[in-house]
Amino acid sequence: MAGRSMLALESPVRPHLTVRTPTAILLLAVGLWLSGCAVGPHFEKPQLKVSGADLIDGNFNEQHIRVKVHAHNPNGIDLPIRAINYQLELAGEPLGHGQTDAAFIVPAKGDTDFSMTVTTHLGTVFLKLMPRLKDGGRGLDYRVTGTVRTRLAFFPEFAFDERGQF
Repeated sequence: MAGRSMLALESPVRPHLTVRTPTAILLLAVGLWLSGCAVGPHFEKPQLKVSGADLIDGNFNEQHIRVKVHAHNPNGIDLPIRAINYQLELAGEPLGHGQTDAAFIVPAKGDTDFSMTVTTHLGTVFLKLMPRLKDGGRGLDYRVTGTVRTRLAFFPEFAFDERGQF
């Protein structure tokens, strides 16, 4: 009996080490991956500026406006955009919402122009903005907020909030 208990105490040592080895390798791999992420690619959000707008179509109740946007990518890699969903305000009043017309790429350390279609109800907005428009409407503040969805594995989506003046 003493011999059996001795074997029972010694035999689990070997299998226990083989179970630990894959676990240790997995933990080491995860640790290296996480430390790589901490010092991995640095990503700056691109700058977006509204550069123009054209009325596509509409009626008294609803209008569709093509908004032209200029984007600058400060990063060293191309920025493949899948879609941009956004809301647009003019002089603090909600103007409309929409999404990009198609996927596009903003080149590394480069610029590109793209368009977005805005669905709006200008009748309501004009009533609220009439006093500003009577003064010539110069310097109307705009704000574009929304979400950019990319094809980048390490940065698949980010929010933006851009402001400027027409």
